[in-house]
Amino acid sequence: MPAVQPPGRPRSEAADAAILDATTALLAEIGWSGLTVEGVAARAGVAKTTVYRRWPGKDELALEAINRLKGPIVQAPGGSVRDDLVFLMETMRKHWVNSLHGQIMRRVAADGNERPEIYRTMRERLIRPRQEVTRAVLERGVAEGSIDPAVDLDLIVSALAAPVVLAVFTHQPRVTRAMIEFNVDMVLRGVAR
Repeated sequence: MPAVQPPGRPRSEAADAAILDATTALLAEIGWSGLTVEGVAARAGVAKTTVYRRWPGKDELALEAINRLKGPIVQAPGGSVRDDLVFLMETMRKHWVNSLHGQIMRRVAADGNERPEIYRTMRERLIRPRQEVTRAVLERGVAEGSIDPAVDLDLIVSALAAPVVLAVFTHQPRVTRAMIEFNVDMVLRGVAR
């Protein structure tokens, strides 16, 4: 039996992509606070109603655009705890430092002062699932006996990501793999059993 088509015109993937691309560009240029559905529609070359048919408002649109820019959640390859942590932090470094993604994260964090609930929503929906991958590697370290079970794993996740976040938010031009490895080794020494 053939699938039933919904009434009206089929949804255009090209329009979806244009809207998300426009949203990403505007987030980088003017941030979350300056973003409007009207501005996105104008930049994408679509009607405002086209945007509203797909997203209920600018917040959901911005969240989807950022999630699309972040890409799929990267999983640890399953090596040693240390190697998996270096892999995850190195992936983060490549994605955040000197990139459109990093530029948007700086803007969104600044806009979070005005609308902290939006920043919290973004953290829970977009950042937390990615942090859970790192946390799972740390939990494996606890289970293997190399990480003290008394440590706060969420604090360790933050400590591991700190060099990348600091570099992006303070406009440091360079974070190297060697810096990532040094930080992972330092953190692991600090939480060793």
